[in-house]
Amino acid sequence: MAEINETLKEKYETAQKDFEKKIRRHRRSIFYRIIIGVAIIIALIASAYYNYQKMVYTDYDVTRKITYMEASNARYLKFGDNILRYSQDGASAFNIANDMLWNETFEMQNPIVDICNDYVAIGDYMGTTIYVYNSEGLQGSIDTSTPLKRFCVSGNGNVAVVLEDNEVTWIKLYDVNGTNIANDRTTMSKSGYPVCIDISEDGILLAVSYLFVDSGVLSTSVAYYNFGAVGQNEVDNLVSGYNYSGTVVSYVSFINADTSFALGDNKFTIFKGSEKPESIFEKDLDKEILSVFHNENMIALVYENEMGEHKFTAEVYDDKGNIVTAQEFDMDYSNMSLYRDLLIIYNSEACQIYNTSGLKKFDGTFDASALAVIPGSTKSRYLVVYGDRMEEIKLK
Repeated sequence: MAEINETLKEKYETAQKDFEKKIRRHRRSIFYRIIIGVAIIIALIASAYYNYQKMVYTDYDVTRKITYMEASNARYLKFGDNILRYSQDGASAFNIANDMLWNETFEMQNPIVDICNDYVAIGDYMGTTIYVYNSEGLQGSIDTSTPLKRFCVSGNGNVAVVLEDNEVTWIKLYDVNGTNIANDRTTMSKSGYPVCIDISEDGILLAVSYLFVDSGVLSTSVAYYNFGAVGQNEVDNLVSGYNYSGTVVSYVSFINADTSFALGDNKFTIFKGSEKPESIFEKDLDKEILSVFHNENMIALVYENEMGEHKFTAEVYDDKGNIVTAQEFDMDYSNMSLYRDLLIIYNSEACQIYNTSGLKKFDGTFDASALAVIPGSTKSRYLVVYGDRMEEIKLK
């Protein structure tokens, strides 16, 4: 009896081992199938992405057309997910479905517009009133009392302004309701003349470039003010600053929450930091920069080629100062934009699109005089604005 039990035990153990082996083989088989399936999916995605990157468009279809009354000397800008149209007589906002979001009339000699996400500020150069809108309409107005030279708006509606007051220049910060939050009185002898300003998306950081004379040489200081908790512990909210002797910095801008840059006549600098910005990249420039464009990740500097096969070069940098591409082109452009990894160059007659690998994705002409080319929902869809209509096109 003991021998029978031992035999049965051995058979049971053998069967158990065989069963476990089969389970392991089955699990391995499932695992390998999953690996192979994932590898196939990755390969298909990579192939599709590679093919898309190499795809070149030769024409386009008009997928939607919106007609409207032509406005004299109107200009068009992307305004969040909508379109802003403005002129000396007023401004309006509408979406791609041609739904009018709001329409305002005013009289301005030289309207200035600044946009940040869903907020837009509109004021008259040397006027005293700034109107602040979002997609829902007028959110507030600001009475500056003294003539305004320039201003910028944040993503929460805060507006920073530069005001002229005889020998004194004021930099003031207002909230969307027109309440004065902060003031800085400047003179050439004290800190210099504020040439350019920009405010961060959250309305906390303000960048200012001051022009001053240092031992008979025009120079610039770039200052950062923090109006949040960090800046409260600093004198006049000044958290960082950099001097550039012999350089005229005429442009400062934020491109994302913690990155900004300054462009001078002979220097290009990138700053990092959402509380106390620091210089992380600096480059001496030996060519005159004709234009500067940026999106939330890249900055493009355009200059004319004195020698070479092509007329212009657009040097595109990432937010750390690395050159992404140096794209040469010949089009006499009226405007340009960076959209994702695309460089969109256009004038009233034609448009060229390059990717950051240097491939010309599209080179086409318009059937009428175009005022603006605005990126749409995908890399192949764009809005082309004419005087009396707007067309949504799909490249093919």
